[in-house]
Amino acid sequence: MVSNDRIENDIRHLAVSPRNSKTNPVEHADAIDWIADEFEEIGLGVRRQTFDIPQQIPERRGTNVVGELNAENTDNPPLLIGAHFDTVPGSPGADDNASGVAAMLECARVLIERSSERRMTFIAFDAEEMQPPVEGLHGSTCYAESLQSGAYPSAVIIFESIGFRSLSLKQRLPGSFRFLFRRAYNALKRQNYEANSLLILSKGSSRNITRQLESSAARIDIQLPILPLEVPWWMPLVRNLRRSDHAPFWSRGIPAVMLSDTANFRNPNYHTPFDTADTLDFELVFKTVQTVIEAIERDAL
Repeated sequence: MVSNDRIENDIRHLAVSPRNSKTNPVEHADAIDWIADEFEEIGLGVRRQTFDIPQQIPERRGTNVVGELNAENTDNPPLLIGAHFDTVPGSPGADDNASGVAAMLECARVLIERSSERRMTFIAFDAEEMQPPVEGLHGSTCYAESLQSGAYPSAVIIFESIGFRSLSLKQRLPGSFRFLFRRAYNALKRQNYEANSLLILSKGSSRNITRQLESSAARIDIQLPILPLEVPWWMPLVRNLRRSDHAPFWSRGIPAVMLSDTANFRNPNYHTPFDTADTLDFELVFKTVQTVIEAIERDAL
């Protein structure tokens, strides 16, 4: 029931133009409205969470779009699926991160179609990208800080640039990767360094999420190669490990993983005007959604 056509249509719709609130305020506002409308059409309860982006002249606000499924089922904490929708100036952001938003929307549609009783929260985060003179992650930070300790999600899944793979390019990684993350490096070596896998970044207690998603990805009807990047509890979080919306949840001790095609370590169009829908492999997004849905439906997350 996962639809490749719906995924492609959503990516193409969002990636028509950049979605940066400073340089493209009209397109940015249109994206917020479109995501909210899609949430409503899917059947989610929808609200908007606004926040101040620090050190902006003139002052500027961000908006998260929050969709809730089975919010009345308060006996158990929700599973949260999120993806940022904003872009850097000048980039239409098909991979970064229309691909992630499309995956989030498709997860919501499939779970509604299958009458899932699982309590879930879907969030399109704003201001993930750097906001000079300050770093990004403002939307996810605002949401994570608004959570009461008794209402933490059971797990958080962040889709971050999940649509690019290549038959001609080889997977690149930071120089220290092979020594610090042996399990992931060995997986990459077995894959002959091909640029066609999905990275799952986890830390501490979120490692179990990685293992469950790996199990789903290995199913005969999915067969998605995985790079399991598991950060030990003692390791300092250098910038490459906290570049997306999973990081604010880690800071609060909430299990979270980031799913990614590795962005600039694979995609030559990253943060450029050439990050268009025509450069993507929609099947990678399709298989990523399949993987997440399969894990949810067997109550592994």
